[in-house]
Amino acid sequence: MSLDLVLVNPPHPALVNPNAQAPLSLLYLAAVAERACLSVRIVNLSGALPQSYLWQFPPARCYGITGTYLDVEAVNAVAREIRTQQPAATILVGGPIALSADELDYTCINTVVKGEGEHVLADLVEHVRGRFVDGEPCDPKRLPLPARHLWPGPFGGNVFIGGENYFGGGSANLITSRGCPFSCAFCAGPALMARTVRCRQPEAVVAEMEEVATDFGVRQFRLNDEFFTAKRSHCFSICALIRQSRILGHGKRVAWRASVGVNPHDIETWKTMVSAGCKEVSLGVETADPKVLRLLTNKGSVPDAMAALETAHEAGLRTRALMMVGLPGSTMHTLQANLRFLDMARFDALAMTVFTPIPGCAIAREPERFGCRILEKRVERSLCMYGPDGENQIRPTIEVNGLSDEEFMRQMQLTVAAAEATGKMGKG
Repeated sequence: MSLDLVLVNPPHPALVNPNAQAPLSLLYLAAVAERACLSVRIVNLSGALPQSYLWQFPPARCYGITGTYLDVEAVNAVAREIRTQQPAATILVGGPIALSADELDYTCINTVVKGEGEHVLADLVEHVRGRFVDGEPCDPKRLPLPARHLWPGPFGGNVFIGGENYFGGGSANLITSRGCPFSCAFCAGPALMARTVRCRQPEAVVAEMEEVATDFGVRQFRLNDEFFTAKRSHCFSICALIRQSRILGHGKRVAWRASVGVNPHDIETWKTMVSAGCKEVSLGVETADPKVLRLLTNKGSVPDAMAALETAHEAGLRTRALMMVGLPGSTMHTLQANLRFLDMARFDALAMTVFTPIPGCAIAREPERFGCRILEKRVERSLCMYGPDGENQIRPTIEVNGLSDEEFMRQMQLTVAAAEATGKMGKG
């Protein structure tokens, strides 16, 4: 019997751990489809072998494939295989990959959805539309819980620094809000949705955590909010409700991590999160060069980053510093600024990536405004330092005004070497 909809998570051959977490986007879409009385399944190819003839898709009227900038080749391959197996089906593509729409294969793909797809999904299953459809911003308070019962495998692996396993049973990811108040020049988010923060009801967030703990035996969570502490009252309300939850042991039978900005960084916020089971935070440091930071973002300063890492540690949180190399605005002083930070800052783990002008970000749209030129040929699509075969080759994606190519490359290599020398560099 043919299904109404099959949602597909594509292969991720560039990732060290392709099954680190289930894609919340597909789980939300599946829940919306079920609420519309559509029959739906999810196919997870994230860790699949590259031979497309091995991929099997149940018969359906419509297929939806998610992806990002990194997944263009994989999404095209999935679409071609679906078209081979199900010639009459409608094939939709959505997610951040919509910003790379010019690279998609329209001999197989019918429609690309830009933005959030929950409100338009049911109509797209029933009616073939044009090549591009704009999604509609969702009120997360009105969405059903993610359809985790349809996910064909574990929700996620170990998400904590150093492989710490607080309760066993794997992990699950969830969101408490959508959006971010900032428009950083390196982020493609502003091209997909307005820069606002839309929060879920704190009661619904904690009820979801309780359901995952009760129904699936999972007590470890990764909060996928872009900026969990953007609204302090929202953060504090969730923490208070976790402390009231008998199922979550009043904050002692749950462990979670969150991504945050370097502001706010008051110790009261950190201690409140710790009291509700938060074990670690990932902070967007980006760079330790204040000139580069001012060019690209207004969300905080280098002293803010240093203070945030310090106060988080004092409160009992472990910290992961998120940084990039090869950024626009780099000068002869950038290397020393980053080296001083790596030597002096108090962090427990470091995640470093190569800056990439992802389609949709301000730098990709107006590179001259940021003093750089985008290199025509992308030699490597992955922005990660490490892949399944070990360390990736470090190459710049731009040329910057005022630095020779050789000096720019030297700075990147020395920064990465210093990061690795800390012994805290993440490798997947």
